Amino acid sequence: MEYAIPREALKDTLREFMKVANRRDLAVQFPIEVRFAAADDVWLSTAHERDSAYIAVHQYQRSPYTEYFDAAEAIFRAAGGRPHWGKMHSLAASDLSPLYPRFDEFVQLRQQLDPRGVFSNYYTNHVFGGL
Repeated sequence: MEYAIPREALKDTLREFMKVANRRDLAVQFPIEVRFAAADDVWLSTAHERDSAYIAVHQYQRSPYTEYFDAAEAIFRAAGGRPHWGKMHSLAASDLSPLYPRFDEFVQLRQQLDPRGVFSNYYTNHVFGGL
């Protein structure tokens, strides 16, 4: 799981998240990764119109992760986080729409260019809404 948060929220968000990551009962197996990106103008970019800091968390496959990821996601969302499109998250179109200023325009364009949903699948319908 990886979330992009506003860069200025990193210090407080990381401080809060480390309380979770340091819990012994969660058996965190990987380092927490932090990276940065400058704001851009790409409609569905996690850095759309804001300088962003990224916090990534991982667990080994088949290891318990739900409690850890749920706690992380709650903290990242509270900071205005946007999830990495290709990693685990629980957000649906209704959650994502307020996070991206051009989200609704993208959905309209998607419907216009692929009205029969040829390029749709469960994931894209979940995150962008069904066609």
